[in-house]
Amino acid sequence: MKRQSVSEIREIFLNYFKDKAHSVVSSSSLLPAGDPTLLFTTAGMVQFKPFFTGAVELPYTRATSCQKCLRTTDLEVVGRTERHCTFFEMLGNFSFGDYFKEEAIEYALDCSVNHLGFDKEKIWVTVYTDDDEAEKIWLGKGIPKERITRLGKKDNFWGPAGDSGACGPCSELYLDRGVEKGGPDCAKSGTCKPGCDCDRFLEFWNIVFNQFNQDTEGNLHPLKQTGIDTGSGLERVALLLQGVDSVYDTDELRKIISFFEELSGITYSQENKTAFRVVTDHIRSVLFSISDGIYPDRTGRGYVIRRLIRRATLFGRKLNFKEPFLYKLVDQVIEIYKVRYPELAKNSASLKKTILAEEELFLKTLELGLEKIEALVQKTKSSGKTLFSGADAFLLYGTYGFPAEMTEEIVAEQGLDFDKTGFQEELEKDRQFSRESWKANKISLMTGQSADKTEFLGYDSVSGKGNIAHLFYENRSVPSLKEGQSGAVVLNQTPFYPEGGGQVGDIGFLRQGKNVFKVLDTQKENDSIIHFGEVLSGEFTTGQELDAEVEQTRRERLRFHHSGTHLLNGALRNLLGDHVLQKGSIVSPEYLRFDFSHSSALTNEEIRKIESWVNESIRKDFLVETKELAIDEAKKTGAVATFGEKYGEKVRVVQMGDASVEFCGGTHVSHTGEIGYFFIKKESSPGAGNRRIEGVCGPAVIETFQNRFAELTEAVQNLNLKIKSELGEEGKNLLITLKVPGPDEIRETLEKDGATAVTFFRDLSESIDLQVEETTSLSLKAKKSLESRDFENNSAVIEKVFSSAVDTGAAKILFAIFEDKDPNSLKGLSDNLKVREKNLLVILGSRNADNASVVITCSSELTSKGIHCGNLVKAACETLGGKGGGKPDMAQGGGKEKQNLDSAIQSAVDEAKQILTGERV
Repeated sequence: MKRQSVSEIREIFLNYFKDKAHSVVSSSSLLPAGDPTLLFTTAGMVQFKPFFTGAVELPYTRATSCQKCLRTTDLEVVGRTERHCTFFEMLGNFSFGDYFKEEAIEYALDCSVNHLGFDKEKIWVTVYTDDDEAEKIWLGKGIPKERITRLGKKDNFWGPAGDSGACGPCSELYLDRGVEKGGPDCAKSGTCKPGCDCDRFLEFWNIVFNQFNQDTEGNLHPLKQTGIDTGSGLERVALLLQGVDSVYDTDELRKIISFFEELSGITYSQENKTAFRVVTDHIRSVLFSISDGIYPDRTGRGYVIRRLIRRATLFGRKLNFKEPFLYKLVDQVIEIYKVRYPELAKNSASLKKTILAEEELFLKTLELGLEKIEALVQKTKSSGKTLFSGADAFLLYGTYGFPAEMTEEIVAEQGLDFDKTGFQEELEKDRQFSRESWKANKISLMTGQSADKTEFLGYDSVSGKGNIAHLFYENRSVPSLKEGQSGAVVLNQTPFYPEGGGQVGDIGFLRQGKNVFKVLDTQKENDSIIHFGEVLSGEFTTGQELDAEVEQTRRERLRFHHSGTHLLNGALRNLLGDHVLQKGSIVSPEYLRFDFSHSSALTNEEIRKIESWVNESIRKDFLVETKELAIDEAKKTGAVATFGEKYGEKVRVVQMGDASVEFCGGTHVSHTGEIGYFFIKKESSPGAGNRRIEGVCGPAVIETFQNRFAELTEAVQNLNLKIKSELGEEGKNLLITLKVPGPDEIRETLEKDGATAVTFFRDLSESIDLQVEETTSLSLKAKKSLESRDFENNSAVIEKVFSSAVDTGAAKILFAIFEDKDPNSLKGLSDNLKVREKNLLVILGSRNADNASVVITCSSELTSKGIHCGNLVKAACETLGGKGGGKPDMAQGGGKEKQNLDSAIQSAVDEAKQILTGERV
């Protein structure tokens, strides 16, 4: 086989299918654009899920792509095996109602053998257990029966990606790597084949024959059109074509390892290969994820990225890295992928900054955490237990930042099982434990204490030094705090911002050597700034000098939201009037909330104007100036004060160009342009005479729109599928053709022009909402109309009504009662009945949700015989507690007392019989 680079393999594959009339489609983001059920893009077919189900109109019926993918299902073995990765590129070819098994198998074999260079004599295939058709095709292509293996659902039935979507049986191509790659038992038995756990047979191509759509309940429904979904892992194909033993020895991944060798000064070898591989794999995953707007966080997708960074950091220690190092690999990794993925190079600076901040955050507690976990492991073993407790795992998670899965890996190496249930129980307890418990411990701590004012250093820096002035444990002053104790620390100076002016308190660390105090909240009492938290290690005594370190990323988001709040206040006063007064606010890392005096709800137009005004102020990049002035002098500047706030003799004035001047002690950006963009998520009322705005700034805006458009995409696709299912061809003109921006486009558009982009995305979101609402209404009407036509023309219904006929000699009386039919449907059925025969009186009723309906019609000949439908309906509706009437040959009515419908219909039949026969019934 010819040795080809990863880049060459990628191009050979895409060009092959391009020549087979496939549209070459760019990789989508790792953040799934329209599928909230998926954390990440895990397969090449994810961006095509609606194409398979028929939820969208097809722009093409054949496609090929090289898709960025991220999977963490086998994370614990990544680095330990030859072929597992979290990030990988998936080559794929797809058919949407175009070709199926015959062509897909032909393409797979032709491309593999005649273009990529695989040896056909070493190719084995698998088919689903009962797929005789696929086996027959393979036999026809020259693959002998002895090299075809049938496997069950676990191995040869794929999908869906996420909770729902297209799926079906599959057929895989394997390469026989030789007997020497088999396990010892395989060599003895001589029966090794695909499906065996050894390394002899390696799958490199999987053809999924999509025949079903799985709903969120797990039920399979036949697809209206079959499809092909092929997945061929680029790294795995390269492993085989380059004749190496591991995906980490292929040319691109080996380059990253070489960079890391140079950085570490250590040679990649058998002894340290796991550490090298983990770092190599994880830096790719982290780099591509953050570039796609998935930032490290405490929950969801962000938690996975944080976990990968921390796992890489942990393995980096095995190669003697005690300082941040991952961020140093960024430029070299970008150099490898920048041609294929140019967005990486554009985001280089922010990528390094984000990764460095995460590394620094974890390194603050890593060494202490490793010491703690070692002690806890020894404690578990010495007590004769084999289960590492959930409480201990949660201690490591909550205090030292160890993801539970990472702790599980570490204790497994020590031969211990992991108590997942216990950990989840502890996690749930913590979720119910609010910050109020800290507030309860801070009440009047400084009463009776001699205290100088704590100098705040945090306007200029997120780190600094300070001496311990006071220590508190269980609400009382103490001379020292020891390891494991929770308490409070007061310094003579600190960079930690105490909760105030709506801004929540900072978190971070206080240190002196191996003495570490984790700050979980910062509050202020009189002039003293109090740090609440717990001692992770060592001991603290009054007088000690400490290094104080605020969590930087969190502070940055607080600055965005606090400065954004000032601009919002400026916009409200400028656009609504000077009567607007601030009534309260919350500035958190996730969002801002602003309460203000105003008598009426804001209109959509007012919200847009306010939002645009703030974004325009951000775009102007005003210098944010701060001055400390005497209160009288400060008032002369026209600075806005917060209603109800108490101010001292001197106040801090924050000015942002001509957009805002306010009294404020909070932390802010240096220029408004740093905020990036602003978006109003919600407007409501917290009480009479006041309004409330909730908004987001900076990265939170990107996340908000990414989530919003993913939800809208799913809603539209589900609505289209419902219309197709219920209305068929009749609903074709109601289908919504949706073009929404993907995650990459959202981020790039905002970065180009935030003010314009926010307005555009808001308008687009609202227009899609309106379109969905209108289409839903139209589809319900169309469905009702279709059901009515089916009902009115249903021969079985017509025959059933005729079977009730009462023949009076002069005419036939037909009568029936139905459920949930409107008067128009009853009238339509009545007309169809009268077409069948002359001299008919038709009396129909229906019980509906809130009432009962009655329709009575007759052939024109019967009016001369005394029949008056209006009089019959009027009498019937009196029985229903309602009203009715009409002409002699047609009338309708109804009433609320639907329980009387049977007697109402019968009374109308009896009255009609008396009129037609002259006999009293």
